[in-house]
Order: sequence, then C-alpha cells, then structure tokens
Amino acid sequence: MKNKGFIKLYRNVLTKPEMTDLVAEQGAAGLGVYIMVLLYLSQCDDFEGAFTNGQLSAFAAQARKPRSYVRQIICGYRLFEIHGKRFKVATKSPLNLNEISTKSPHSPARINRYAGEDIEIDKEKENKEKGGKVSDVIGPSAYETIDRAGLRHGHQGEPVPWWAPPQTDIRCVWSLCADCWTTPDSIDPKAERQQRQQMTEQDFMMKTAWETLSEDEQQNIQDHGRRI
Repeated sequence: MKNKGFIKLYRNVLTKPEMTDLVAEQGAAGLGVYIMVLLYLSQCDDFEGAFTNGQLSAFAAQARKPRSYVRQIICGYRLFEIHGKRFKVATKSPLNLNEISTKSPHSPARINRYAGEDIEIDKEKENKEKGGKVSDVIGPSAYETIDRAGLRHGHQGEPVPWWAPPQTDIRCVWSLCADCWTTPDSIDPKAERQQRQQMTEQDFMMKTAWETLSEDEQQNIQDHGRRI
C-alpha cells in the first residue's frame, strides 16, 4: 500500500523545551501546524521537503493560517533545519523522522502537487520585484483575468496558480518554474511548458481557493494591485 507507515510521537514530547515554547506561544493551532508539516516531510524523499513560497502557501491554505504564521512555526522554534530551498526536522528536535520508517521500499514518496517544489527562489530579487515584504495575500489583482472556466491568468495571458500573490507590476509575468512574478526576459518558455504539464487545472482554478480557504481568507482575495 502506498505511503503506508507510522510516525511515533513520544508521550513526553510536550515537555521538550522547543515544544513548550511552541505551545506556550501558538497553542493547539501551532501544534497542529507542526504535525501537518511533519506529515508532509514523512512523505518526502530523505524526509527533506521544499522550503518555497509555493509550499508555504500550500501549508497556509491547508492550515487556514497566513503564510507568515507557517513560516514562524518552521523557523522560530528550532524544530526544523533549513538549508537553502530545502528543510527537514532538526537533528535535536523532539521527533527525528530519520529514525522512523514511514515508507515502503517499494513505494515512492508522494510528489507534492504544488508548483515550485524544487525551484530555489532568490528572496532578495523577489522582494525587489514586489517592492518590499512578500505579501501573505493571494488572489488576482486588477491586472489579471479569470476566464469563463474559472482559470486565473496574468496580464499577458500566462496561467497563474490560485495561491499566487496579486500581480502588482504590469510588466511582470508569472513564472511557473520560479513560482513568482518576474520579468519576461527571465522566462524559459520550454521549461514553463514542462512545468505546466506537471500541474493540474485545479492548480489554476480560483474555485479551488474558495473551497480550500476559510471565510476570512476568502475576503483577502481582492484587488491589491498597484498601478504604476
């Protein structure tokens, strides 16, 4: 059976300093996000997952929390180790997935369906293009369009995932490979087509966001585009 296995959770896990801090500051919600991230890592090859905007957005949608909240859980409590575009459970954390067999040797890890899993995002470049802090708000801006089928497109007609932040620069296009808004001259059309073939229509369907997000998060899907 695919992805068959178990994760051991020790009875004294909540007494560990890292978990004490997490629960004290974030409560049950923070603990739930931590477990959700563990389940994701348990299905990744070598128990290492993608630390990208696309994956953080996927976590945020699943947890019904802002992306910054998920980032804080991963980065703020010494529970995970981040190495560039990848992350894993910290060696000295209360739970080490490397000690646990959660996958059958005949069953490959589940591939995350969200775009940009294996793509490194240059944070300095992305922040410059977006004019500052990366926004936790998702959804189309006035520069974008939603076609009759409910699929999201950038100003130049390129497909845009539902979890992407609003387009704020009419000169930029969405890169499926880099999982960010970027300049047209940095796009590799062949690579973009290949990435598109690996994604599903639901990845670009705004209806997916409304089915996935909470009512409060749905209200944040609005026009935040800045006209230049």
